[in-house]
Amino acid sequence: MDSASATGRKTTVGRSEVGNLVTHHLAKQVFAGELKPGDQIPPEIELVTQFGISRASVRSGLQTLATLGIIARQAGRGSVVQEYREWNFLDPTVTEWMGTFAAPNPDFLSEIFEFRITIEPVISAIAARRANARDLLAMEEAFEMMARHQDRGHARDGTEISPFTEADIAFHTAIYRATHNLVWAQLAHILSPSILLVIRISNETADELRDSLGRHRHLMECIRMRDADAAFDAALHVMNRTGYDLGLTTSRDNDEILARVRARLTPDASGTELRPEPSGSKAGS
Repeated sequence: MDSASATGRKTTVGRSEVGNLVTHHLAKQVFAGELKPGDQIPPEIELVTQFGISRASVRSGLQTLATLGIIARQAGRGSVVQEYREWNFLDPTVTEWMGTFAAPNPDFLSEIFEFRITIEPVISAIAARRANARDLLAMEEAFEMMARHQDRGHARDGTEISPFTEADIAFHTAIYRATHNLVWAQLAHILSPSILLVIRISNETADELRDSLGRHRHLMECIRMRDADAAFDAALHVMNRTGYDLGLTTSRDNDEILARVRARLTPDASGTELRPEPSGSKAGS
């Protein structure tokens, strides 16, 4: 496809670049919940007319979504949105779209929240055993920034990230990194747009942030004291409040979630220990 440049010369725009128009348009509709699993994607000819691009460029855009598992292209039937379980949620492009487009979609908020409340207690317990002085300093600096900006937790508009939220993300990222596990550290980086989505919305909807600040302080102190069990429970309580602020669950439902998470991480029938081992010291809950 040719287009005029600022100098008046014609430049060639790649087919895949033009196809990105279709890719991002459909991604926004899918992640916002306007198109749901099982829904039909508009026919290629309709997209050609809508965007004024070639059919080959439309197919290139659709192929990007298909490669990521978001849609399935079926001969003679067009393209259909796939079930969520087929999506490649660990692909950086998918997590970026989730963080950018998914705010109106409660299905994604629920999925991310369930992931975090299941995983982050374990991450925190591991961090309690492995964190070094540099890791603790990173947590402290992030926490101090949260404390300084607790009255500025609400952004001016729906797209701006508040200073409190930026510090909140840095705090949780520091805990992931304190595991000193390459996979966990990379996972925090890959999923950061999705984690940002949950943190930003929960902070925006919270009545006040002092309670959240206290829960984060307790979690940090448990990690500093190297009490893995206490850090596990403290992380659960941080996520407990997050779920409430998101409006995903009621207080009673949160208690049930905590019980389910604890049950999931205790020994199974084969005797395999899934919950982190006690660190030796015990802190009151």
